[in-house]
Amino acid sequence: MKPFFLSPTTLLLYLLISMVMLRSDDMRAAQAPAVGALAAPHAQHIATAADTPRLHPARIDGTSTPPTATTPWSETDPFAPVYIVTSRDTYQGIRGLARDAVARRDSTGMPLVIAETRADRLGEIGRYVHVSERRCGGFFAFSNRAQAEAFVGADRSRQAMTKSLLASYTLDNQDTVNHWMPQVQEQRLYDTINHLSSYRNRYYASSFGKTSAEWIRTHWQSLATGRSDITTELFTACANCSTQPSVILTITGWDLPNEVVVLGAHLDSINANNRTDLNQLAPGADDDASGIATLTETLRIALSEGWRPRRTVKFMGYAAEEVGLRGSNAIAQSFRSSGVNVVGVLQLDMTNYKSGAVPDMNLIADYSNADLKNFYVALFDTYLAPMGLTRGSVTCGYACSDHASWTNAGYPAAMMFEAGDPNGDFPYIHTTSDTLATMGESAQNSVKFAQFALAYLAETAKTARVRVTGGPAPVFRVGG
Repeated sequence: MKPFFLSPTTLLLYLLISMVMLRSDDMRAAQAPAVGALAAPHAQHIATAADTPRLHPARIDGTSTPPTATTPWSETDPFAPVYIVTSRDTYQGIRGLARDAVARRDSTGMPLVIAETRADRLGEIGRYVHVSERRCGGFFAFSNRAQAEAFVGADRSRQAMTKSLLASYTLDNQDTVNHWMPQVQEQRLYDTINHLSSYRNRYYASSFGKTSAEWIRTHWQSLATGRSDITTELFTACANCSTQPSVILTITGWDLPNEVVVLGAHLDSINANNRTDLNQLAPGADDDASGIATLTETLRIALSEGWRPRRTVKFMGYAAEEVGLRGSNAIAQSFRSSGVNVVGVLQLDMTNYKSGAVPDMNLIADYSNADLKNFYVALFDTYLAPMGLTRGSVTCGYACSDHASWTNAGYPAAMMFEAGDPNGDFPYIHTTSDTLATMGESAQNSVKFAQFALAYLAETAKTARVRVTGGPAPVFRVGG
């Protein structure tokens, strides 16, 4: 056969086309594991050296020599690097979405992984955790690897989960609790959820995310009119929360002001199908406008008659929970650095959905303080069970909501959660259908959570034996 020769120009063109085709194949191959993991989460993934991110073993002294990329994170750049801390089990399911993984353990011995991903892949990671692990959250997010390493290295979860910190908490403030609980109004809960879900979204990097947070601050401040012992603030000391602030309202304690009680919920929302679009439609009525509404109704009732706590109380709306617990982590780490003595944290993340024969609320059993969980059980059994309400218990996994930020920082935290449907799910989470309409145009399920929050508030912060002048309504005085 006569040999076939290419001219130099033709040969060069051929080589260029081949390189482009190979590059396109590489990009599709890099994306394939993620698509496969999400489409068939239970199928075994057979990894090869080419598609398996490097898992750098830690040295005996706990150090390693991972890549040192520290490019600042940018919420406007979908390809910007983001460094996540997640469990080893979760990492196995998202390995096609991350790279340069480093094995670590927290203070409890929990196997963790620090890995680099991209901003536009956080949505796929969140979707995998929700679909395959049937839970929310699943990771902490940081701007650079050094921050992620420092976070794991300073972990105090073991201390937070096991240390007895609540020995002085007793159920002796029944007068306050019993006076408060009948005052919860479903309509007020509905109105707050309705307002917050009317924003196009509350995504942490959008203008709506900032505006909605400012509305929460203004509304909470209006409930405290005339009270010199109450302050509100926008917490902005979060380097990777974009323009969305967290909101903190503080009621200074009367005679135990250095002991701090926290009640929190996250104020942001997200659409899992379009997570990086600043104009995404994400009403987030249940997740987590319902939590903010529950806090708001709790605050309204507590302040409506001039109540004054013995301990300092802080109501918190956390920014950027949906993208790696950023707002709550920034606050918890700030409090730890400042030596703030937080004696108890209640997390309220999704309170308004119940479908079928399920408990009225579930106690999150993992990554929580043991004494505080027992205290929650005692609160429920004393104040809510006599009303015919029932409770259950579920595990939530690593970094599932903002209580995990407080646990990592060494503080006692726990969470009460809606039971959802018989599968334990809210089927409309992170979609355009997370609206009041899909919850029967009712906030009735949140009423019981507001009642629980009121019992928690009264029995942890206690009632000071003082009269408070000013405020939005007449003075209320009770022993406790």
